[in-house]
Amino acid sequence: MSPAIDFFSVSEGNIRRARWQYRKLLRLVDVAADARTALARHRARKAARQIPSQAVLLTAVEVPGREADLARVIKKIVEKTHHNLNVAVTTMAPVGKFDNINRAIIGHDLAKYEWLLVVDDDVEVPNDFLNLLLYFSWTHNLKIAQPAHKFDSYASFRITRRHWASQARRTGYVEIGPVCLLHRDTFTDLIPFPSLRWAWGLDIYWAHIAQRRGWRMGVIDAAPINHLRPVGGSYDNSAAANGAIEFLASHGVTLRKAEMFGVNDRIA
Repeated sequence: MSPAIDFFSVSEGNIRRARWQYRKLLRLVDVAADARTALARHRARKAARQIPSQAVLLTAVEVPGREADLARVIKKIVEKTHHNLNVAVTTMAPVGKFDNINRAIIGHDLAKYEWLLVVDDDVEVPNDFLNLLLYFSWTHNLKIAQPAHKFDSYASFRITRRHWASQARRTGYVEIGPVCLLHRDTFTDLIPFPSLRWAWGLDIYWAHIAQRRGWRMGVIDAAPINHLRPVGGSYDNSAAANGAIEFLASHGVTLRKAEMFGVNDRIA
């Protein structure tokens, strides 16, 4: 069995669908988790303002009819940060998400940036989101990172959901969306992004390269997001999975799901 078949054959989508029966409860669990880590998060926010200013390129794809949604997300991320943030947005063309991201960043000199932040328009982010995301990534030398999902969030895998009392975890897997952060050390290997219509399998490829390069990857629980739309709800999931299988096979990816998800260690 190829690693891609192994990965996609065990879906956790039922977690996402069943959650609607318990939405009020999950929101209460998120409130409790916020309260449990309030002091640690307060300390982290203070410490985050003390790290050197980082040069960040925020990139996104503007979906027709959802321009206001993306503007809302970007405004929230830009607020109250001491980091040097530039924005590269492109209007969606009829190609894959990361083909569009390639279009968005092509006119920017990536050598000027320490980080590339890729965001979608269907998320809610907390206060001090960028400061916390960068603080834990910078402090723990993470080369690829993502914010955790809240309990009341559309997510695909348990490993990307927030963990109780955790601020940050080192993982063997980081999902490509709805928000991901790449350090400049990854740019040569990962950019330009491969042409994949639905981008499935790209995060497995990232995990494969990270293992070969010795890069640390992680999920930041201190800055949890709420993903507002179902994952893969607007296209043929079978075609996306088949595309991923072909892509991973062509790149000699041998990682299996158990290997990626087997790394999940609290670091803060």
